Amino acid sequence: MNLETLIGAGFATSIFLTVLAVGMAVKREDLRYVLGQPGRLARALLAINVLVPVATVVVCKTFSLHPAVIVALVTLSVAPVSALFAHAMLPLVVPGRMSGANGLFFASTLLAVIVTPLAVEGVQLFASGDSEAVHVSPLAVAQVVFGSVLLPLFAGFAIARRSPGAKAWAPVMQKLGSILLVACAIPVLIGAWPHLLPLVREGTLTAIALITLVALAAGHLLGGPNEDDRTVLAFACVSRHPGVAMAIAALTGEPLAPLGVLLAVLVSEVAVTPYKIWRKRVRTAAAAAGRNPPAAGAH
Repeated sequence: MNLETLIGAGFATSIFLTVLAVGMAVKREDLRYVLGQPGRLARALLAINVLVPVATVVVCKTFSLHPAVIVALVTLSVAPVSALFAHAMLPLVVPGRMSGANGLFFASTLLAVIVTPLAVEGVQLFASGDSEAVHVSPLAVAQVVFGSVLLPLFAGFAIARRSPGAKAWAPVMQKLGSILLVACAIPVLIGAWPHLLPLVREGTLTAIALITLVALAAGHLLGGPNEDDRTVLAFACVSRHPGVAMAIAALTGEPLAPLGVLLAVLVSEVAVTPYKIWRKRVRTAAAAAGRNPPAAGAH
Protein backbone atom coordinates (compact mmCIF):
# COMPACT_ATOMS: atom_id res chain seq x y z
CA MET A 1 0.00 0.00 0.00
CA ASN A 2 1.56 3.31 -1.11
CA LEU A 3 1.32 6.64 0.73
CA GLU A 4 -1.42 8.01 -1.56
CA THR A 5 -3.65 4.98 -0.92
CA LEU A 6 -2.96 5.22 2.81
CA ILE A 7 -3.90 8.92 2.91
CA GLY A 8 -7.06 8.21 0.90
CA ALA A 9 -8.04 5.49 3.37
CA GLY A 10 -7.32 7.88 6.23
CA PHE A 11 -9.59 10.55 4.76
CA ALA A 12 -12.38 8.00 4.23
CA THR A 13 -12.03 6.71 7.80
CA SER A 14 -12.02 10.26 9.16
CA ILE A 15 -15.22 11.12 7.30
CA PHE A 16 -16.89 7.89 8.41
CA LEU A 17 -16.02 8.40 12.10
CA THR A 18 -17.11 12.05 12.07
CA VAL A 19 -20.48 11.37 10.44
CA LEU A 20 -21.02 8.29 12.63
CA ALA A 21 -20.45 10.46 15.72
CA VAL A 22 -22.90 13.10 14.47
CA GLY A 23 -25.51 10.40 13.83
CA MET A 24 -25.08 9.11 17.37
CA ALA A 25 -25.47 12.63 18.81
CA VAL A 26 -28.65 13.56 16.92
CA LYS A 27 -31.79 13.45 19.08
CA ARG A 28 -35.39 12.89 18.09
CA GLU A 29 -36.25 16.45 19.13
CA ASP A 30 -33.60 17.69 16.67
CA LEU A 31 -35.48 15.98 13.86
CA ARG A 32 -38.83 17.25 15.08
CA TYR A 33 -37.44 20.79 15.23
CA VAL A 34 -36.66 20.75 11.50
CA LEU A 35 -39.08 18.21 10.01
CA GLY A 36 -41.96 19.65 12.06
CA GLN A 37 -41.54 23.00 10.29
CA PRO A 38 -41.75 22.24 6.56
CA GLY A 39 -41.64 25.92 5.61
CA ARG A 40 -38.28 26.40 7.33
CA LEU A 41 -36.92 23.21 5.80
CA ALA A 42 -38.10 24.28 2.33
CA ARG A 43 -36.33 27.64 2.68
CA ALA A 44 -33.18 25.86 3.84
CA LEU A 45 -33.19 23.48 0.88
CA LEU A 46 -33.89 26.38 -1.49
CA ALA A 47 -30.85 28.26 -0.17
CA ILE A 48 -28.52 25.24 0.03
CA ASN A 49 -29.47 23.27 -3.08
CA VAL A 50 -30.78 25.89 -5.52
CA LEU A 51 -29.56 29.43 -4.85
CA VAL A 52 -25.95 28.54 -4.04
CA PRO A 53 -25.38 26.26 -7.08
CA VAL A 54 -27.03 28.78 -9.42
CA ALA A 55 -24.96 31.65 -8.00
CA THR A 56 -21.82 29.50 -8.34
CA VAL A 57 -22.44 28.79 -12.02
CA VAL A 58 -23.15 32.48 -12.69
CA VAL A 59 -19.90 33.54 -11.01
CA CYS A 60 -17.93 30.83 -12.85
CA LYS A 61 -19.33 32.09 -16.16
CA THR A 62 -18.42 35.67 -15.24
CA PHE A 63 -14.78 35.07 -14.28
CA SER A 64 -12.04 33.48 -16.36
CA LEU A 65 -11.19 30.60 -14.05
CA HIS A 66 -9.04 27.51 -14.44
CA PRO A 67 -11.22 24.52 -15.48
CA ALA A 68 -10.21 22.65 -12.32
CA VAL A 69 -11.40 25.57 -10.17
CA ILE A 70 -14.72 25.69 -12.04
CA VAL A 71 -15.29 21.99 -11.45
CA ALA A 72 -14.26 22.37 -7.80
CA LEU A 73 -16.59 25.29 -7.11
CA VAL A 74 -19.55 23.63 -8.78
CA THR A 75 -19.04 20.30 -7.02
CA LEU A 76 -18.66 22.05 -3.67
CA SER A 77 -21.89 23.96 -4.28
CA VAL A 78 -23.87 20.73 -4.71
CA ALA A 79 -22.09 18.68 -2.02
CA PRO A 80 -23.98 17.84 1.21
CA VAL A 81 -23.49 19.88 4.36
CA SER A 82 -20.19 19.14 6.12
CA ALA A 83 -20.16 16.68 9.01
CA LEU A 84 -18.25 19.28 11.07
CA PHE A 85 -20.98 21.88 10.51
CA ALA A 86 -22.98 21.22 13.69
CA HIS A 87 -19.84 21.21 15.85
CA ALA A 88 -18.76 24.55 14.33
CA MET A 89 -22.08 26.09 15.42
CA LEU A 90 -21.44 25.51 19.15
CA PRO A 91 -19.82 28.91 19.87
CA LEU A 92 -22.18 30.80 17.58
CA VAL A 93 -25.66 29.91 18.83
CA VAL A 94 -27.53 29.43 22.10
CA PRO A 95 -27.09 25.82 23.31
CA GLY A 96 -30.84 25.35 23.18
CA ARG A 97 -30.84 26.26 19.49
CA MET A 98 -28.40 23.48 18.54
CA SER A 99 -31.42 21.37 17.62
CA GLY A 100 -31.69 23.53 14.52
CA ALA A 101 -28.11 22.78 13.46
CA ASN A 102 -28.28 19.06 14.24
CA GLY A 103 -31.71 18.65 12.68
CA LEU A 104 -30.77 20.58 9.54
CA PHE A 105 -27.62 18.50 9.09
CA PHE A 106 -29.54 15.24 9.49
CA ALA A 107 -32.41 16.30 7.20
CA SER A 108 -30.14 17.72 4.50
CA THR A 109 -27.93 14.62 4.59
CA LEU A 110 -30.97 12.34 4.42
CA LEU A 111 -32.24 14.21 1.35
CA ALA A 112 -28.77 14.62 -0.20
CA VAL A 113 -28.82 11.19 -1.84
CA ILE A 114 -31.70 12.49 -3.98
CA VAL A 115 -31.17 16.26 -3.96
CA THR A 116 -27.42 16.30 -4.73
CA PRO A 117 -27.69 14.20 -7.94
CA LEU A 118 -30.65 16.35 -9.02
CA ALA A 119 -28.59 19.47 -8.32
CA VAL A 120 -25.74 18.08 -10.43
CA GLU A 121 -28.18 17.39 -13.27
CA GLY A 122 -29.66 20.88 -12.93
CA VAL A 123 -26.22 22.49 -13.02
CA GLN A 124 -25.32 20.52 -16.13
CA LEU A 125 -28.49 21.67 -17.86
CA PHE A 126 -27.95 25.26 -16.72
CA ALA A 127 -24.36 25.19 -17.96
CA SER A 128 -25.11 23.27 -21.19
CA GLY A 129 -22.94 24.42 -24.06
CA ASP A 130 -20.09 25.38 -21.75
CA SER A 131 -17.08 23.21 -22.55
CA GLU A 132 -15.84 23.56 -18.97
CA ALA A 133 -19.12 22.53 -17.33
CA VAL A 134 -19.29 19.61 -14.92
CA HIS A 135 -20.20 16.37 -16.67
CA VAL A 136 -20.83 13.48 -14.29
CA SER A 137 -23.47 10.81 -13.84
CA PRO A 138 -26.09 11.67 -11.18
CA LEU A 139 -26.20 7.96 -10.28
CA ALA A 140 -22.46 8.01 -9.53
CA VAL A 141 -23.01 11.08 -7.36
CA ALA A 142 -25.81 9.29 -5.48
CA GLN A 143 -23.49 6.35 -4.79
CA VAL A 144 -20.79 8.68 -3.41
CA VAL A 145 -23.27 10.49 -1.14
CA PHE A 146 -24.81 7.26 0.10
CA GLY A 147 -21.49 5.60 0.94
CA SER A 148 -19.77 8.67 2.37
CA VAL A 149 -22.42 10.29 4.53
CA LEU A 150 -25.82 8.63 4.50
CA LEU A 151 -24.65 5.15 5.51
CA PRO A 152 -22.54 6.23 8.54
CA LEU A 153 -25.20 8.76 9.57
CA PHE A 154 -27.91 6.09 9.73
CA ALA A 155 -25.50 3.65 11.38
CA GLY A 156 -24.74 6.17 14.14
CA PHE A 157 -28.41 7.00 14.64
CA ALA A 158 -29.32 3.30 14.85
CA ILE A 159 -26.48 2.52 17.28
CA ALA A 160 -27.53 5.34 19.61
CA ARG A 161 -31.18 4.22 19.57
CA ARG A 162 -30.27 0.58 20.23
CA SER A 163 -27.52 1.24 22.82
CA PRO A 164 -27.98 4.69 24.43
CA GLY A 165 -24.77 4.24 26.40
CA ALA A 166 -22.82 4.25 23.14
CA LYS A 167 -23.49 8.00 22.83
CA ALA A 168 -20.65 8.55 25.30
CA TRP A 169 -18.25 7.43 22.57
CA ALA A 170 -19.48 10.03 20.06
CA PRO A 171 -17.13 12.86 21.23
CA VAL A 172 -14.19 10.43 21.23
CA MET A 173 -14.93 9.30 17.68
CA GLN A 174 -15.42 12.89 16.51
CA LYS A 175 -12.08 13.92 18.04
CA LEU A 176 -10.36 10.88 16.54
CA GLY A 177 -11.86 11.70 13.16
CA SER A 178 -10.63 15.31 13.41
CA ILE A 179 -7.10 14.21 14.39
CA LEU A 180 -7.02 11.74 11.50
CA LEU A 181 -8.26 14.44 9.12
CA VAL A 182 -5.47 16.83 10.15
CA ALA A 183 -2.87 14.05 9.97
CA CYS A 184 -3.92 13.27 6.39
CA ALA A 185 -4.38 16.89 5.34
CA ILE A 186 -0.85 18.02 6.30
CA PRO A 187 1.04 15.83 3.78
CA VAL A 188 -1.61 16.55 1.13
CA LEU A 189 -1.19 20.32 1.63
CA ILE A 190 2.61 20.04 1.51
CA GLY A 191 2.56 17.92 -1.62
CA ALA A 192 -0.21 19.88 -3.33
CA TRP A 193 1.08 23.40 -2.66
CA PRO A 194 3.22 23.67 -5.83
CA HIS A 195 0.23 22.49 -7.88
CA LEU A 196 -2.24 24.89 -6.24
CA LEU A 197 -0.47 28.04 -7.41
CA PRO A 198 -1.01 27.38 -11.16
CA LEU A 199 -4.77 27.14 -10.47
CA VAL A 200 -4.84 30.75 -9.30
CA ARG A 201 -5.59 33.12 -12.15
CA GLU A 202 -6.57 36.77 -12.01
CA GLY A 203 -9.93 36.92 -10.29
CA THR A 204 -9.82 33.37 -8.85
CA LEU A 205 -9.65 34.41 -5.19
CA THR A 206 -12.27 37.11 -5.79
CA ALA A 207 -14.62 34.59 -7.41
CA ILE A 208 -14.30 32.12 -4.51
CA ALA A 209 -14.81 34.87 -1.93
CA LEU A 210 -17.82 36.22 -3.86
CA ILE A 211 -19.49 32.80 -3.98
CA THR A 212 -18.88 32.43 -0.24
CA LEU A 213 -20.43 35.82 0.54
CA VAL A 214 -23.46 35.16 -1.70
CA ALA A 215 -23.98 31.79 0.02
CA LEU A 216 -23.80 33.41 3.46
CA ALA A 217 -26.26 36.09 2.38
CA ALA A 218 -28.70 33.52 0.95
CA GLY A 219 -28.71 31.53 4.18
CA HIS A 220 -28.89 34.59 6.41
CA LEU A 221 -31.83 36.13 4.53
CA LEU A 222 -33.80 32.87 4.30
CA GLY A 223 -33.05 31.74 7.84
CA GLY A 224 -36.18 33.31 9.31
CA PRO A 225 -36.68 35.91 12.03
CA ASN A 226 -34.52 34.24 14.70
CA GLU A 227 -30.85 35.25 14.59
CA ASP A 228 -29.57 31.80 15.57
CA ASP A 229 -31.54 30.18 12.73
CA ARG A 230 -30.06 32.74 10.36
CA THR A 231 -26.55 31.93 11.52
CA VAL A 232 -27.14 28.18 11.20
CA LEU A 233 -28.52 28.36 7.66
CA ALA A 234 -25.85 30.82 6.52
CA PHE A 235 -23.07 28.47 7.62
CA ALA A 236 -24.93 25.44 6.24
CA CYS A 237 -24.79 27.11 2.82
CA VAL A 238 -21.00 27.45 2.92
CA SER A 239 -20.04 24.42 5.06
CA ARG A 240 -19.99 21.78 2.34
CA HIS A 241 -18.50 18.30 2.65
CA PRO A 242 -15.01 18.58 1.05
CA GLY A 243 -14.52 14.82 0.95
CA VAL A 244 -17.72 14.28 -1.05
CA ALA A 245 -16.88 17.28 -3.26
CA MET A 246 -13.43 15.81 -4.01
CA ALA A 247 -14.97 12.43 -4.79
CA ILE A 248 -17.49 14.00 -7.17
CA ALA A 249 -14.80 16.20 -8.73
CA ALA A 250 -12.66 13.12 -9.37
CA LEU A 251 -15.51 11.66 -11.44
CA THR A 252 -15.37 14.57 -13.91
CA GLY A 253 -12.07 13.62 -15.49
CA GLU A 254 -10.44 16.95 -14.58
CA PRO A 255 -7.23 15.76 -12.85
CA LEU A 256 -6.63 18.92 -10.80
CA ALA A 257 -10.24 19.35 -9.69
CA PRO A 258 -9.74 17.75 -6.23
CA LEU A 259 -6.92 20.25 -5.61
CA GLY A 260 -9.30 22.98 -6.74
CA VAL A 261 -11.68 21.87 -4.00
CA LEU A 262 -8.87 22.20 -1.48
CA LEU A 263 -8.07 25.72 -2.74
CA ALA A 264 -11.74 26.74 -2.59
CA VAL A 265 -12.11 25.45 0.98
CA LEU A 266 -9.01 27.33 2.16
CA VAL A 267 -10.11 30.64 0.60
CA SER A 268 -13.68 30.21 1.80
CA GLU A 269 -12.50 29.69 5.39
CA VAL A 270 -10.84 33.08 5.23
CA ALA A 271 -13.81 34.75 3.52
CA VAL A 272 -16.29 33.68 6.24
CA THR A 273 -14.19 35.20 9.05
CA PRO A 274 -15.89 38.64 9.13
CA TYR A 275 -19.35 37.05 9.25
CA LYS A 276 -18.23 34.63 11.97
CA ILE A 277 -16.87 37.52 14.08
CA TRP A 278 -20.12 39.44 13.62
CA ARG A 279 -22.29 36.47 14.65
CA LYS A 280 -20.12 35.85 17.73
CA ARG A 281 -20.61 39.48 18.75
CA VAL A 282 -24.38 39.17 18.29
CA ARG A 283 -24.39 36.00 20.39
CA THR A 284 -22.19 37.56 23.10
CA ALA A 285 -24.30 40.72 23.26
CA ALA A 286 -27.48 38.66 23.56
CA ALA A 287 -25.97 36.51 26.32
CA ALA A 288 -24.81 39.59 28.21
CA ALA A 289 -28.31 41.03 28.01
CA GLY A 290 -29.74 37.75 29.32
CA ARG A 291 -31.90 37.12 26.33
CA ASN A 292 -31.97 35.21 23.06
CA PRO A 293 -30.53 36.92 19.98
CA PRO A 294 -32.89 39.61 18.66
CA ALA A 295 -35.21 38.93 15.82
CA ALA A 296 -34.25 40.16 12.39
CA GLY A 297 -34.66 43.87 12.01
CA ALA A 298 -34.38 44.50 15.75
CA HIS A 299 -30.95 46.04 15.42
